[in-house]
Amino acid sequence: MSDSRPPKLIQRWENLEMGLQFLIAFIVLIPVISVLHWTALNQPLARGAVYGVFWALPAAFLISIASQNERRKRREALAAKDESGDS
Repeated sequence: MSDSRPPKLIQRWENLEMGLQFLIAFIVLIPVISVLHWTALNQPLARGAVYGVFWALPAAFLISIASQNERRKRREALAAKDESGDS
């Protein structure tokens, strides 16, 4: 299944620049992580919001790094496939 192309949404995500991926992930992760702190960890609203911003920074960075790495791996695999002459 590694030979098949990923869904179009994943292709569009991986084709974004790393800075834009970081920004989108950061904006989405802030409320997600904040809600986790408010509910699962029973944090006060202000502290949970601060933790949401704090932990969204490294999480968004890791997501953007992982996305760029997957994009690079797909391109290298496609280039290797093209060089070997496989169809």
